[in-house]
Amino acid sequence: MTQAQPPQRPTTPSVRRGRTSSKDESGGSQGSGSGVLAIKGRLVEWHAMTDDQRTAAWAGLVEWVAWLHDRYELSIQSRLPECWPLHPGIIEELWTLKMWREALYTTDTESGVLTGHEAGGLAQHARYWHTDLRNLMGQMTFYAERCAAEHGGGRRLADRSKTDLKAGWLTADPTCGIAAPAASAEAAPTRVRRLDAADMHRRLGLGSARGLDGPDSDHVHSFGDWWARDPEAGDWVKITDPEMHRRLDNLAATEPEH
Repeated sequence: MTQAQPPQRPTTPSVRRGRTSSKDESGGSQGSGSGVLAIKGRLVEWHAMTDDQRTAAWAGLVEWVAWLHDRYELSIQSRLPECWPLHPGIIEELWTLKMWREALYTTDTESGVLTGHEAGGLAQHARYWHTDLRNLMGQMTFYAERCAAEHGGGRRLADRSKTDLKAGWLTADPTCGIAAPAASAEAAPTRVRRLDAADMHRRLGLGSARGLDGPDSDHVHSFGDWWARDPEAGDWVKITDPEMHRRLDNLAATEPEH
């Protein structure tokens, strides 16, 4: 079925800080907290990266862990084993903490928020991040029971050993020689491509969907996707054409809040 074309309007993009919504994929609430991050896509597994991607990602993780070590005094009370690159579970924990923090924090004061409703919501999620960090450091023996770091007083990474620990970390293999899991014999489930009118109406009512021209628009944005109304079937079709998705994003950026 041919997808309906969006209305023709100027496509000059503009910067706008929209509010985020704490709704799940079906439109339900995930809690009363505000400022929930809207993140589209998935993290890439180490074994799914190309060699160049893995090298760059690993170097980035090592740099980040070195910063984390000093910023959060991880040498105190043996919080982070020096041999963390040899423990695949610790690698995965640190990798996800890094990705999560980068989704929360920015050094760009033009795009960041300092006060108000959005800042409060993000700060709440930053507290969740710190709770997870403390939990990981407090339970590091789960992965490295006999590999506790040297007990010290919060010394900097460069002062902790005569050897260059960071250089040693860089030469480690992030997969630790563990092959990817075998592909399932069953076909992976496909994402929903159609949404019935009642579900879309519910999303619009909950605020987890927003029409391009208001609630009666033929084009609606919800959870990072654009949907077009199908007048024949009476339901909604997910727009998968990247160019059409881009045009709608540009139109939405120039559209005043309803």
